Amino acid sequence: MYKSYEDFVASITRDNIEHVNFKSNNNYNSILEHVSFDNGNKYINYIKQFFPKITYNNVLEFVSINDKYGVPKKETFVFSEGQILFCSSTSLRYIFHSMIILRYYEDKSSCKNVVEVGCGYGGLFLAICYFSKLFNTKIDHYCFIDLPQVGELIKNYLELHTESINIEYSIHSAYNYGDDINQTDLFLISNYCFTEISNEYRNKYIQTLFPKISNGFIIWQTIFNCPIEDTSKINKTIEKVVEEVPQTASQERKNYFVYF
Repeated sequence: MYKSYEDFVASITRDNIEHVNFKSNNNYNSILEHVSFDNGNKYINYIKQFFPKITYNNVLEFVSINDKYGVPKKETFVFSEGQILFCSSTSLRYIFHSMIILRYYEDKSSCKNVVEVGCGYGGLFLAICYFSKLFNTKIDHYCFIDLPQVGELIKNYLELHTESINIEYSIHSAYNYGDDINQTDLFLISNYCFTEISNEYRNKYIQTLFPKISNGFIIWQTIFNCPIEDTSKINKTIEKVVEEVPQTASQERKNYFVYF
């Protein structure tokens, strides 16, 4: 599942990241940057519905930041009459996800540090940086956990966006399962990753990383033989489970937003 993705990510170097079209490469799109145009429109509608204080200019500024490098596939969206966005659907997803995460994170006063498992190129982090300023939300430190070659891509990508980053961060190998993270009372984010990996790796995270976690948000996929009832296995108090919006899986194998 990940071999061609890993090999391609390993080919993206510090020297070529500004110019390589990784966001529109088929080997990359099998894992990331594959949000449909239809769902892009739905993300816009949900942003407007659930976060009416977020303006067209806010959205325009963020997509301009995130779409600047990597040559993503862009399409034309109408935010409101006369307000056009030419952007990646994935950037719109990052906006919506960052805002529902920040809204939940704000209620967790003990959590000052965030850990994300399965981080892509760091796009969600950039959205959290941008919208945390609008939410007036303070995050002390942000830990990325991913495969080493993906961690290198994150490092190189974020170095192109230093002016947009207001949160201290560190990058950690997935093979350590969070053992090298010293912070506690962590807030976990794992969008589409935690339920994709094997039971063996998932259990290693539960044993090693999860004792350091107080709260979090997971987009839970049931298609990988992880029924929603398996949320009990993370040994955390589940506060809320709702169907993903927009639903990006089948009606038979739905995705869920899991808040704990």
